[in-house]
Amino acid sequence: MPTVEAKYWEPLKSNKVKCILCPRSCIIPDGGQGFCLVRKNKGGKLYTSIYGEITSANYDPIEKKPLYHFYPGSVIFSIGTNGCNLNCKSCQNWEIARQETSRQLFTSEMAVEYAKRYGSIGIAYTYNDPIVWFEYVKDTAKKIKDAGLVNVMVTNGNISIEALLELLPLIDAFNVDLKGMDEEYYLKFSSFPNPNVWKVCEEIKKAGKHLELTKLVVPGFDKFTPEYFERFGKWIAENLGKETPIHYSRFFPAYKLMNTPPTPVNVLDMAYDVTKEYLYYVYVGNVIEPERESTYCPQCGALLVRRVSYNVDVLFDSICPNCSRPVDFVF
Repeated sequence: MPTVEAKYWEPLKSNKVKCILCPRSCIIPDGGQGFCLVRKNKGGKLYTSIYGEITSANYDPIEKKPLYHFYPGSVIFSIGTNGCNLNCKSCQNWEIARQETSRQLFTSEMAVEYAKRYGSIGIAYTYNDPIVWFEYVKDTAKKIKDAGLVNVMVTNGNISIEALLELLPLIDAFNVDLKGMDEEYYLKFSSFPNPNVWKVCEEIKKAGKHLELTKLVVPGFDKFTPEYFERFGKWIAENLGKETPIHYSRFFPAYKLMNTPPTPVNVLDMAYDVTKEYLYYVYVGNVIEPERESTYCPQCGALLVRRVSYNVDVLFDSICPNCSRPVDFVF
């Protein structure tokens, strides 16, 4: 691909540049690269090295993102590339997120073509973090919208507010991976010093975009107490709304935590029960628990969507069949 100049950077003395795409604000010398690996300084200008190139592509259930309240039961074409602005100790996709690998040419026009196949509703930018793929995601998302399809972004959510506001009109749904509720957690678990994910989530909701959250529960990093999970429920209810779903995901050994045991299932059950006191929709993931994967009407408790892994049975039309409450879903 031809070299594409990056957005969101400032020139500094001695041919250095400052990347301001995310709160990490890397200062990059001539010939160097940012923490994300894929934004590179060449002669005092910042370039993206991954424009129009992918490492991964697949047709996934929308529930795999996970998005449970956005076109349930549908398929979405999903793509990713190299790079990430975090370095999470349990990264499932570290092979592409934390190192550069071989990539394949994949233009925005090709993305639209593939997004129209096999009943796909659009495209999901996922696998690595699409924040560092900003230029390509923006250009492709415009073409996807023009084609009448949807854009989904699966992200850690640490992006500059200015860059986020540029993307918001183009993205229909977000799943934000909420690592923790304070800066100490992000520094310890993700090597990220200045998280702004909480503000980003607020801006997404303010823009009227669909938002779901994922919280990986990791032994040794998360506290297994009711008070700990109350903090998530209270903050989401107060700042994002009680209708915002959260997915508590079971940790399995990966990357730098290969010797850490999986999360006990009873801890996920406790997180579910505690957070349910504050939010309408709480789910568990990476474990087969149909009762805690399914959706119930927050008013009468009627079963609305039955889920067993990626097998989905939608049991309503536009309202709860039992009490007629409007449902909190996007179709």
